[in-house]
Amino acid sequence: MAQTISGTISDAASQKPLSGVNIGIQGKNEGTITDAEGKFVLNSSTKPPFTLVVSLLGYASQELSINAVTTLNITLNAKAEELDQVVVSASRVEERILRSPVSIEKMDAKAIQQSPSANFYDALLNMKSVDLVTSSLTYKQINTRGFNTTGNSRFLQLVDGVDNQSAGLGFAMGNLFGPHDLDVHSVELIPGAASALYGPIAFNGMLQTRTKNPFDFQGLSVQSKVGVNHLNDGTDFGAKPFYDLAVRYAKAFNDRFAFKLNAAYLTGTDWYANDYTDIDPNTPAASRGPNNPGRNALNIYGDEVAQTIQGIGRVSRTGYEEKDLAQYGVYSLKLNGALHYRLSNGMELTYQANYNQGIAQYTGSSRFVINGFNLVQHRVELKAKFLCTRLFQQRKFSRFL
Repeated sequence: MAQTISGTISDAASQKPLSGVNIGIQGKNEGTITDAEGKFVLNSSTKPPFTLVVSLLGYASQELSINAVTTLNITLNAKAEELDQVVVSASRVEERILRSPVSIEKMDAKAIQQSPSANFYDALLNMKSVDLVTSSLTYKQINTRGFNTTGNSRFLQLVDGVDNQSAGLGFAMGNLFGPHDLDVHSVELIPGAASALYGPIAFNGMLQTRTKNPFDFQGLSVQSKVGVNHLNDGTDFGAKPFYDLAVRYAKAFNDRFAFKLNAAYLTGTDWYANDYTDIDPNTPAASRGPNNPGRNALNIYGDEVAQTIQGIGRVSRTGYEEKDLAQYGVYSLKLNGALHYRLSNGMELTYQANYNQGIAQYTGSSRFVINGFNLVQHRVELKAKFLCTRLFQQRKFSRFL
């Protein structure tokens, strides 16, 4: 039977209610916080007696012995916090790695929720020294330090410490195979060179994404986003819908074992490449156009191959329009599961499995369609206060056009 403890917490001096106060059961992974009026309700499976811990930054913490289900009126006394002493000293030995001139931009879960962007990855564009190249509805690439490319192979992207670069491509496909907003705890970005800290692959910078721990973030979360694109784009295709659906469930059975499950699906219609401007450099500008025998249209492929025929002139192949080759109905499927086991206080063992599948377009040396790309990742990690050992395996299956 669930035990319900409720009450109000206020300032001892002013008697005003305090919001954001942490209330938890000592030694258990159960707790809550007060609302704007200083009220709280704690539903617990732990039967009395137990110790209730009440804490808030700037106030003295309290430990209350609870022997029965009751309603509490708690007052907290303000407390001055002293920082640890900081000693600044010089060293005769150059510490080059520690003195690497890097700046870190960070975005937490609250900033992600408040961002007006479609997702947390798009919100990175609002950070300093960052440029985002959009190649497809499902594929966007981070660029820093002025190196503008659709496949930034010298920019390191880590998800929970695991390299998110896809084998076979040689670069990370943006967030096509990354976590969804619902499971993102924080994002840290180094826009400058980070090779001294993370190796040569971080020459253009590094992005570290951390997901939510099921011990700390429990329950069911559901998110739905709906939009429309291709409005008044000058084509006959009409407006197209956009959907982004996600669900997350996490539960801790006790202080030792917890798990989480994530599923996300995004689908929409990519941008049409329908610019058929004749750009043939061997035809005078006045003679270019759809009636040009040597036509080389911008979004027609194969017509760049031309030959001069005696008595006729320069003639190119008909070629193929991009809409006949590309897959404009794109999607991204993300499935994720993790098991967390705490061997002792401060030591946690984690097994995580990720399955990602999607379709995207991007421009490199040619125009590419990644059709039905599959990426599978496994991660086993043992983490303690002064130790972190991580093993991961990655497999990919793909079709290219």
